[in-house]
Amino acid sequence: MRILILIAFFPFLTFSQLATSVGSPGALVQNTLLGPGVTVMNINYSGASQAIGSFTAGGTNLGIASGIVMTSGTVIGNASGPLGPNNSSNAGVDNNVGGYPPLSALVGGNTTYNAAILEFDFIPFSDTVRFKYVFGSEEYPEYVGTGFNDVFAFFISGPGIAGLQNIAKLPSGQAVTINNVNNGNPTNGTPATNPAFFVENGDGLTSPYNSSNTFIQYDGFTKPMQAVAKVQCGQTYHLIIAVADVNDGIFDSGIFLEANSLQSDTPVELDYALSFDAYNDGVSMAEGCVSTTVTLTRPSNATSTSLNVPITTAGTATSGVDYSAIPPSVTFAPGQSTLSFSFTALADLLTEGIETIDLNFQFMDPCGNLKSLPLNLKIQDVAPLQVSVTSGSVLCPGEPLEVFATVAGGSGPYTYLWNTGETTASIFVSPGTTQTFTVTVNDNCLGIPTTASGTVTVPTYTPLSLVTTPDIVEICPFVPSNISVTASNGAGNYTYLWTNAGSTIGTGTSIDVVPPSSTSYTITVTDQCGETISETINYTITSPPLVLNMSPASTICPGDPVTIGVTASGGYGQYSYIWPQTLETTPQITVNPLNTTTYTVVVSDECQTFTVSGSTTVNVLQPIADFVVSSHTLFEDLPITFQNLTSGGDSYVWTFGDGQGSTAVHPNNTYDLPGTYYVTLIATNEIGCKDTAVKPITIQEEYWIYVPNTFTPDGNRFNNFFSARTINIEELTVLIFNRWGEIVFSSDKPDFAWDGTYDGKPVQDGTYVYKIKYFNPLGEEMTVVGHVNVIR
Repeated sequence: MRILILIAFFPFLTFSQLATSVGSPGALVQNTLLGPGVTVMNINYSGASQAIGSFTAGGTNLGIASGIVMTSGTVIGNASGPLGPNNSSNAGVDNNVGGYPPLSALVGGNTTYNAAILEFDFIPFSDTVRFKYVFGSEEYPEYVGTGFNDVFAFFISGPGIAGLQNIAKLPSGQAVTINNVNNGNPTNGTPATNPAFFVENGDGLTSPYNSSNTFIQYDGFTKPMQAVAKVQCGQTYHLIIAVADVNDGIFDSGIFLEANSLQSDTPVELDYALSFDAYNDGVSMAEGCVSTTVTLTRPSNATSTSLNVPITTAGTATSGVDYSAIPPSVTFAPGQSTLSFSFTALADLLTEGIETIDLNFQFMDPCGNLKSLPLNLKIQDVAPLQVSVTSGSVLCPGEPLEVFATVAGGSGPYTYLWNTGETTASIFVSPGTTQTFTVTVNDNCLGIPTTASGTVTVPTYTPLSLVTTPDIVEICPFVPSNISVTASNGAGNYTYLWTNAGSTIGTGTSIDVVPPSSTSYTITVTDQCGETISETINYTITSPPLVLNMSPASTICPGDPVTIGVTASGGYGQYSYIWPQTLETTPQITVNPLNTTTYTVVVSDECQTFTVSGSTTVNVLQPIADFVVSSHTLFEDLPITFQNLTSGGDSYVWTFGDGQGSTAVHPNNTYDLPGTYYVTLIATNEIGCKDTAVKPITIQEEYWIYVPNTFTPDGNRFNNFFSARTINIEELTVLIFNRWGEIVFSSDKPDFAWDGTYDGKPVQDGTYVYKIKYFNPLGEEMTVVGHVNVIR
């Protein structure tokens, strides 16, 4: 059996969001899940306490407005639970509890974790039991087609049912799992499976929020589905509702069970509706202006015969006096599935308090038991309409204030009309002066308007005024002064803002200033009502600024004298000078630095309140003479090249130590005799500064050694021997090696000759390595290593 209460106003339905609350499993089953035609008992729950609770989801994309939620993690309202927005691709909590073997069996024996298991016995009063659900998971979409196939089931057992059966199935008979209901997985190539039953909700990572995925954290869920089982009327059955993670303890999944959806068919269902909910409780009728319409419905498959439903009436209210007549019974005609009747709360003009109307509708249930559907209503007196308007005061003119109309008596909903034209129960006003506001209120029952007024008092203030320090005149800059302001009148509680050239320089009643030049200071004072006033204090300095004109930068050779100086203008009176680097006190000084130096002078006038600094630079330029010999061999009678490496030079004078010289940048010279010579380079820059570099070089007597790379010991007239040609070499040894490192020839004569034999036999054609050591004319040992080819 079912009672549906329809009322005129549901303020909570204006919010579109998922809300959850942890609850007691027993209370959740009895008060939330249980619907008509079913009795439950022996409720038991195992799992984490945070994994089960109630939810409301009106206006979301879940498809179920309210009920019970069970998860493999948490139902608590944080980023790890099912609450949106979908801003995470891996939301979940590992509760560190065990799995559930019957669930493991549904997913091929894979290990389950964090099982939440709700079970109870129930007795149905028809041959069918059903409830509505949605399954959602954070494993969507990236783990579709993998072993992370989080699982849930509704296991039922009892008379007429073989063993333990899962009734959470698709029309095809498949279990409802992640891998059976999805939009596919492009990452691993898994195609969509039963997508008609699936709701895509983003991936929590790349998808932007839209009007859907702001509600639920899970990346996907099924459309609302129904679990149905055939049962025997009046027998006891056992139901197990379970959900778990598979193969790991993260990335949660959850089941949403619709409120009142655990139900069994009943012969009659009862609905009623108040014409309006005057007392906002869904059961109270306002005397004289509220009626109730009662509707009885029977299943369409049970309309072949007539059905009489007796109605008994009780309570403290009197029929015909407090409410209009109610029939003693109603009868469904054959083929009729719905019938209705109405009655009204009558105005008896008596003050009686709350009176009750208790109705009972009797019928036989499918199990043959006499059942009764109760309907309990109330009648309340309607008191005279009374209205009052809040009065108040504001601190400042124009300050906003909410003015309320307080209503008692009558019967809502009430209508409001203010003298401002607004029609709400309260209004926001911002009066500039004291003002009265009036509202007229009417109710929905008595129809007698009532008017009330309230006054908002606004204070009147004397205009804000300031007294400041007078303008200041000084001869010299940088003279410290204190300037101040005194504020009066206005609303008090002043704030202060001092500015100079647009920049804030203080926030008190006075500030200290040390101006470098004539300037102005502005003080702005604001009272607590936001009224402002500004004044300006002028600070005038009569002396002109002290200006320095420094001598320009100069360039000298190291140690040369140069005069530098400064010319001062402006300021006040006589000037004084100090050069910190030389401690001289004259406008001009003579210096002779060895390196580039910047000289500073500090000048002050007779004010002695400040100093001005100036500087000039004396650049010291000196060439750095340097050179190298760029020739590889230094022999007599061969040209020697000198490479000039001087920096900062402009002209050059060379002397080569043999009586010869040059002015070229990179000169050559040929020495006639061996020996050691001292080469001198004098470099001069563009202003005549000089630098000298002197280096010795040793010229050797000419010597040479020439070694061929191929010979042909074939007995003809040419190239039959391997030998070296030398000039000025007196001592020499030679070794020749084959490819295995064996010495095939050796000699200590400069005029050696190898005929290409080893142990009297010709060597094979090929490449041989030679190593020649010799002494040059200076007695230095030299080595030559190379290859010679033998070709016959």
